[in-house]
Amino acid sequence: MNFKTISVLFAFIAAVCAQAPTNEYELKDADDKTCLRADMALSIQVNYTKTDGTALFAWDLPTYNASDPNTVVVGGSCAENGTAELTLSTPAGSTSVSMTFTMAEGSTYLSGVELSYTEDPDIFVNTTTPRRFENHFGGDVFDDNKTVVSTGLTEFEAPAGRSYKCNNQGNLALDALTMLMLANVQVQAFDFNNTFGEVTECAADATTLAPNATTISPNATTVAPNATTILPTTTPAPPPPTPETPTQNNYTLTSDGKVCLMALMALQMEANYTKTDGKSASAKWNVPANPAVSGSCGNDTSVLELKYDGNDTITITFKKSGASGLLQADDEKFMVSEISVVYMETSARFPDTNSSGTIRTVTNNNLTAFEGSVGSSYKCMAEQDVSLSMDVMLIATDVQVQPFGLSDNNFDTAEECPADNEISNIVPIAVGCALAGLVVIVLIAYLIGRRKSHKGYQQV
Repeated sequence: MNFKTISVLFAFIAAVCAQAPTNEYELKDADDKTCLRADMALSIQVNYTKTDGTALFAWDLPTYNASDPNTVVVGGSCAENGTAELTLSTPAGSTSVSMTFTMAEGSTYLSGVELSYTEDPDIFVNTTTPRRFENHFGGDVFDDNKTVVSTGLTEFEAPAGRSYKCNNQGNLALDALTMLMLANVQVQAFDFNNTFGEVTECAADATTLAPNATTISPNATTVAPNATTILPTTTPAPPPPTPETPTQNNYTLTSDGKVCLMALMALQMEANYTKTDGKSASAKWNVPANPAVSGSCGNDTSVLELKYDGNDTITITFKKSGASGLLQADDEKFMVSEISVVYMETSARFPDTNSSGTIRTVTNNNLTAFEGSVGSSYKCMAEQDVSLSMDVMLIATDVQVQPFGLSDNNFDTAEECPADNEISNIVPIAVGCALAGLVVIVLIAYLIGRRKSHKGYQQV
């Protein structure tokens, strides 16, 4: 194991054991004045392909020390054309993050990100990507460098001369498999004068409200008791979009190189909300095809976590109903005992909402959903509506899950849900009824035919 591998391994251990450190990065111009400063906690998360499925790997950039070149190397430049590039790289060259900031139309913002990393097979266990070959000196060389580029962004936006600040953790997806996880962010590009300028807060910090809280606009107009209020003519907001039928996705967790949890399911969320006119409405959306998958596997509890669209999260907890009480050891069951969801009430998903930007968290920890026997998988093609509160529901279809004891990294024998059995019974019942009806019709036709035949003969 070389020095590059050891450095990445230490970064991974730090990511697992502690929150990413908040570092202070500075760029200076040709006059040795600070032209960009970025304080942030930065982690990288990658979904990669293994020989036996997919897996998730996450790591932090190590704690930065300007006087120690063995931590993070800070590079980049500020150009006169209104762009600045901040590059953060590890000494071993295993990870490099380049952020491009742009000044345009009186605002500054993060306009692009380029991530380069090494998919070392000693760290990305069982990866199918690297091709190992030997160099002329007999050492191993890996063709395993990855580069992900995302452009056209408008993140960290603030008016020129002001800083952007966001303490809440957020995820910046670079593509379907790669994302940056950021927290404790304060950034200012250009017009930096020894310290950060006035703060522009992110929506998550500024507008996180209790579900029943009411926000009063600071510019609201007070109308005298006898005054006549003339309401402006407005165009009604369009109804919430109806999502397409969700597709079944594969969510897999591994431990020690073995699949310890596997879940196939198509997921939708449905939530009630209040519009600006005080009326209630309902929104429904699909969980996208490639969320960030993480979690843990245990002897009695396993947790599957799906993150998508920034801060949106679904956390599903599976538990065993122990081999005590009325259950025998070979009757041991598993079930979903808790589901927690976090979602942002955006105007795109919740048209005409009166709480745009509000982050909602809903948990139901008293569930008995997706119940099956340990040593088997649970399968249900029918729609299952799991109520998390009076206003929020998780809708699951095409489900097959097994959170414990998978054999050979695949599902064991499936136990079908009652809803599927009811559907299965409908078919033979319908066929039987159709055959019975056909018999009755043939019998009636036969009797009518005989009656007509008798009328055709006269007694001599």
